[in-house]
Amino acid sequence: MNQHSALPEDGTTHLPIAPKVALRDLYRVARRLHFTDPYAPARLTRIADQAEYFLHAWPAEEWPQALHSGQALPSRSVLLAWVAAAKREAALAAVPWSYASWQRVATMVLAALAPFT
Repeated sequence: MNQHSALPEDGTTHLPIAPKVALRDLYRVARRLHFTDPYAPARLTRIADQAEYFLHAWPAEEWPQALHSGQALPSRSVLLAWVAAAKREAALAAVPWSYASWQRVATMVLAALAPFT
């Protein structure tokens, strides 16, 4: 029986979907998420985790220099800092989350994802 490696022969790893598409989809999901939805804080925190993964995994040589409108795109480090700040806020928020905590975390996550919409 042949055993196939999950990695290509050249040893590189490739994302299953384009990072821009994944980040755009995360934005759309986060945008539709409401404070009163079941497990909303956990879902928003998971969206931040996934955003961090896709931002880290995006190959540096493929990082766009500008947005579709020609506006400069924030650097990857800035976007990662926003996601990290959202994750810190989420970890520090009292359970159950107050609406103010929800707004702070949601705003940071959406700000990091908005350039990819």
